[in-house]
Amino acid sequence: MKKLFIEETNKTPEIDFNLEKGILSISGVSVPENAHDFYFPIIIWLKENIAGVTNSTIEFSCKILYLNTSSLQFLSDIFFAIETISSPSKEVLVNWYYDKYDTDMKETGIDFKDIVSLNFNLIAVE
Repeated sequence: MKKLFIEETNKTPEIDFNLEKGILSISGVSVPENAHDFYFPIIIWLKENIAGVTNSTIEFSCKILYLNTSSLQFLSDIFFAIETISSPSKEVLVNWYYDKYDTDMKETGIDFKDIVSLNFNLIAVE
């Protein structure tokens, strides 16, 4: 399995992971009632499939509008799983999008940038 798609709800983000194309995307609000039940299968899927990535570049786009504390931990786990494929022959590019007026989401992006060794872009949007 090289693709994972989970449709966005009012409490969970859209997950669109296409390892065949080297594009991973999370977008929307992340305030699930049970973050473990939502994110754990995603992390397992990543760990099971990420070793077979053949692309030289992986792009991970995060367009999270809001997240709760429990989502933050699982998002960290996703970053750490993705970080395992970064090497001189495989570049992982992270694009962290945030509303230019939302300093909390900007700070969250900066925190992730500081804890992972990935090429990380902070992108302010209107």
